[in-house]
Amino acid sequence: MAWSAADLRNLLTDHGITTVLIGAHAANRYRLEVRHTVDVDFLASSLTGVADVLRSVGCTVREVSEDGVTYLLSARIESTVIDLLLVETEYQRGAMRRAVDGVLTIEDVIIHKLIAGRPRDTDDIRSILSTGREFDESFVLENAQQWGVVDRWNEARTSGRGGT
Repeated sequence: MAWSAADLRNLLTDHGITTVLIGAHAANRYRLEVRHTVDVDFLASSLTGVADVLRSVGCTVREVSEDGVTYLLSARIESTVIDLLLVETEYQRGAMRRAVDGVLTIEDVIIHKLIAGRPRDTDDIRSILSTGREFDESFVLENAQQWGVVDRWNEARTSGRGGT
């Protein structure tokens, strides 16, 4: 059985774990064309008990910690890779509150992708912008400034809208 993002979110929700879909699966909600990925990424309000839940369905789980605090769980089940990132900043808490149907808003997807800054993240932003969807650009710019990624935003915005 291939595990979908919805399957995984339902599993976690059934165990009282609050998550929001981020990453490529969240971006796919807003992209022009779906980008295939085997990674399913979530923000989680807490990681307490998550490893046990994932192991109970056959996942192998690796915990990543710093100063004794686990901030990332990386799991695998069959061909699916699952990353759960602990919410640590006020921005992340806000992104979870703003999420719609358990998925980041278009603005928060763009901001997350700007922060990550990998080529595939830039491609996701460009694809999202090419759809012409309306979104709060001032919110994106404000957060890009706070995270020090305005240059990435300006570049993606220019190339994502055909140089406009």
